[in-house]
Amino acid sequence: MELQRARSLLSKHVLLVFLLIALLLRLAATRFPNLAHPDEIFQTEEPAHRLAYGYGVVTWEWREGIRSWVFPAFLAGVMRTTDWMGANSAGYLRGVVLILSLISLITVWFAFMWAKRTSGMAAAIIASGCCAVWYQLIDFGGRALTEVVATHLLLPGLYLGVYGEGLPERKRLFLAGIFCGAALSLRIQLTPAIAFAVLYFCRSNWRKKVVPVAVGLMLPILAFGIVDMLTWSYPFQSFIRYFWVNVVEGRSIAYGVEPWYWYVVVLLEAMGPMLIFAILGVRQSPFLGWVALIILVSHSALSHKEVRFLYPLVPIIITLAALGIAELASTFSIHGNSVASSRATVAGGMAVCALASLLLAPRFPYWARNSGAIVAFDRLSRDSDLCGLGIYAVPWFDTGGYTHLHRNVPIIPVLDTTGLAKSAPAFNALVAPIGISDVATSFNLVGCWNGICLHRRAGACSAPQPENELNDFLRRTGN
Repeated sequence: MELQRARSLLSKHVLLVFLLIALLLRLAATRFPNLAHPDEIFQTEEPAHRLAYGYGVVTWEWREGIRSWVFPAFLAGVMRTTDWMGANSAGYLRGVVLILSLISLITVWFAFMWAKRTSGMAAAIIASGCCAVWYQLIDFGGRALTEVVATHLLLPGLYLGVYGEGLPERKRLFLAGIFCGAALSLRIQLTPAIAFAVLYFCRSNWRKKVVPVAVGLMLPILAFGIVDMLTWSYPFQSFIRYFWVNVVEGRSIAYGVEPWYWYVVVLLEAMGPMLIFAILGVRQSPFLGWVALIILVSHSALSHKEVRFLYPLVPIIITLAALGIAELASTFSIHGNSVASSRATVAGGMAVCALASLLLAPRFPYWARNSGAIVAFDRLSRDSDLCGLGIYAVPWFDTGGYTHLHRNVPIIPVLDTTGLAKSAPAFNALVAPIGISDVATSFNLVGCWNGICLHRRAGACSAPQPENELNDFLRRTGN
């Protein structure tokens, strides 16, 4: 009994240490501002800013009603309750990152709990430690992307559906359904994997299990439907319109098309040796392997592909890799007639994972992507004399929007030198690429960051033509 209690205490301490390490790494990553994808701002944080403060950029998705207000409403609440944490946009941006980073720690918890139940303490330590330090989870963990948050909801749903010790079965399955339903509502592309998981949960004694799972699954889906009814035109509008516009009308294809095998190549490049260990680990947890395969195949069938869409696979592959490493160590100790201690297994597994993460991280393209425009917008949020902002030769979707600017002033996209000369009186700050020679002499260079420069002039701004402001420009161009 004493030994069992000591092991339980040790496991809790190990998990807490890795949770703390993971949180610190995720928060540290935000010290280097970047924009992995425009959706991080303009599909989540920007509508949240509009809810919280009354103004923001409105893209075509929000004009056509293909997005749900549930996640932006959550972020708006975070913004309003954390804007005291710093001046201007810095406060609520820290708050959003902190809350989302805390939620992302679910990946560490899931890896620990799943590996412990499947293969033991050594695998649990390797899995949770690897999730704590894996570069993709560090960079994406605190981002306001629906596929990221959906993953963090899916993982506890998978665990509770299969394990979840200490809870009555009906309650456990009900909670599993709620988490899976919330993940599906945020990311409908996860539907095939969630459908498989639900069937697996109910595979034995299904008459008793199907009701709590189904009720839990439907509750968040119905909640999203009700929110659509209250905020759009009819229940489930965002679900229906999203499918119709992107699948039937093919709007998503306009943003790029990749071959069916593209995700396989991305995984090989991004996961390295962890993918090999994960394949070995499937023998220990076939269910998790099937979930990963279904996510991969169902996403590969879609023409438009993004690296970020594979985020749900990352913690699952790492967990499977930890199981594979533990099994490999066990096999070696048996057939090699040597006793491979659990400490050696853990040390070796953690070394492999940390080294792989360290070597693969520099190839990850998102660490400094679009950081220049983000820094410029953050700096302008502290400029009380700002009365208008021009963006010249910089795509509007590579900026921080009003989420980072947090000044209710016109943002004016400028397309050419004629437009720059004509629109210049309407703004007293200009963001443009380094080396641009068309900037009027009245503007002085403030600074440059990662190829993007901020120019500033003294004085007031004239009223811009309404059609020149960013929202009117987006409406006119269909963006």
